[in-house]
Amino acid sequence: MVLKRLKLELFFIKKSFFIYHRGFKYLFNRYILARKILRSKKILEKPVNNDDLSIHVLTSHYDLIMLVWSLGSFYSVSKIIGQLFIHNDGSLNNDDRETIKRLFPGAVIIEPNAIFERLKDYPMIQEFRGRPQYFLLKKLVDPYFVSDKPYHLIIDSDLLWISQPENLEKEIRNECNNSLMMLINRECPVYFKGDDKISKDLSLFNSGVVLYRKDNFDLSELSKYLKKIDISREENSHFIEQAGYAVILKNLKPLPDKHMAVGHLQKDTVIAHFTSPSRPLFYIEGLEATKNKILTQD
Repeated sequence: MVLKRLKLELFFIKKSFFIYHRGFKYLFNRYILARKILRSKKILEKPVNNDDLSIHVLTSHYDLIMLVWSLGSFYSVSKIIGQLFIHNDGSLNNDDRETIKRLFPGAVIIEPNAIFERLKDYPMIQEFRGRPQYFLLKKLVDPYFVSDKPYHLIIDSDLLWISQPENLEKEIRNECNNSLMMLINRECPVYFKGDDKISKDLSLFNSGVVLYRKDNFDLSELSKYLKKIDISREENSHFIEQAGYAVILKNLKPLPDKHMAVGHLQKDTVIAHFTSPSRPLFYIEGLEATKNKILTQD
């Protein structure tokens, strides 16, 4: 795992120099500026002002700094605040937990096996949730079972929130009658048995941001979806959870915000999603756009 992470980081450094031509900015922001947030003496979260909403993030030890920046940026611009749940992928250590609780004292940290017993009435879901190759199902399954709040907001740790997410907040005020997901400009297919696969329209939905009303989350459809998965296709592990959201959520619509960026920030970007192919831009552009809102809070 350490060697894999090292190779990935070397890839990002190379890309920051030769593709984005801002390698020294990447190195400075990644290894100096980004770490400053861990020394913040200011609580970064805001008080809960909506008791019907829970906010969920799946994270890891490796992504801790990115998580703190992402949540710090969220709290710096958002007006509707729910209960925060941080889902441990299994790699968070005690220092990580202490950092999270110091900066986000209201957060509830959910350990990987916290909900496994609750799945006994859903054997297909329990079976797939227990398969190591489908670890991303923690992001799909666990929020539903750990929170009894009627509205759930699922967000990734590689997001930066640049300005107030008015469209999300409008839907929350409308009692989340519609389920919302981000869109991405490329297909992310999941393959079923018998050479079938998820439809093109559904494969364009991305789980960087997911908002749903709990009674729009269909457990029976989730079981049917998992039963169709072709477990011989290793690539299914990459998108199984976001395709799952797209398949099972009722009243699903694309997040109606034309100003979300995947990659380079635009002038009117509201939410920036720095997926792995564009990860260096999280540090090169994203931190530059959010540092004054977060680091100056001390």
